[in-house]
Amino acid sequence: MKLIKVTSIASAAIICLLLVSCNPKGKNAEDTGVKTDGKQVYSDTSASSVRVFDQNGRVCVQQSNTYYEVVDVYQESTKIPLLLKIKKTELCFADSINKDKVYEVSAKSVMDTKNNVSWKVQFVATDLQFNGNTMLAVHEAGDNEEDFLKRFGLLDGKEVFSSSYGEVKVAIPNVKDKRFIGYTSQKAASAPLKELNEENLLGVIRYGSSMTAGNAAKVKLKRSKVTAKIPLTTPDIILVPSSTNTTTAIEDGKSLILMKADEHYQPADVKDFSVKLTFYYGDDNEATYIIIPVVDDKLDLVHAQYDKDIFELTAF
Repeated sequence: MKLIKVTSIASAAIICLLLVSCNPKGKNAEDTGVKTDGKQVYSDTSASSVRVFDQNGRVCVQQSNTYYEVVDVYQESTKIPLLLKIKKTELCFADSINKDKVYEVSAKSVMDTKNNVSWKVQFVATDLQFNGNTMLAVHEAGDNEEDFLKRFGLLDGKEVFSSSYGEVKVAIPNVKDKRFIGYTSQKAASAPLKELNEENLLGVIRYGSSMTAGNAAKVKLKRSKVTAKIPLTTPDIILVPSSTNTTTAIEDGKSLILMKADEHYQPADVKDFSVKLTFYYGDDNEATYIIIPVVDDKLDLVHAQYDKDIFELTAF
């Protein structure tokens, strides 16, 4: 993805301004829900705004606009149309560029559905996409960083997964929900690992679905001959089937299909594959691996395979 050039200090100041001190004074939203000919009609009005002001001698421009999207979220076999109201606020100085934006997204089920969905969430991101029955927030990388991804479930707006770029996906035939497995590195944009405040923490491996957050593991480095050579970036990640009769890997292992499961699947059916992380290091492109089986729809850390002289895996 395209890189952006913003210093960490400037970016932090901008985000602080976006979230706290620079509230636009546009027209308030006005929601109505009425019925016409027995069918629900939902309407909403909201204004965009712009503010130009002096910020410590620099010209600051704050823009806020609201737009709408209709997406379908699936709860098992039931399709629920959602109206998403997306308020995007961005702030930059006239002599610099900042692509980070504060998104405030609210969702409401519409069109007379019996399934009531209503939620609101706010986050900082560079771009917003909808796929895999989720809302995907992308925080683009700056210099010497990697993109950071967050997924929110469309049914409740809760965060279900996050990783650096390079997530892998598991699909079940006739099921919209997917599984996501990924690794958050020390180089992830916005430095999410700093919040954990863990010594020798190399990265985090996460497992999640379109509906709920799964389990995760911290990857720590031990003192060894190769510790200093292990890169702080995201390792190569693929999915490896343990049985070609039940699972099929595609896209060079970046995606996998559970062939024996269907829309009536149970957690016990999500199995027969592993996630393999390859850490390349050294001048001769040497490598070490972490291989974690997936059993009962979660990472089986007890049976993970890795060099215990290099890594330490702990669940959290």
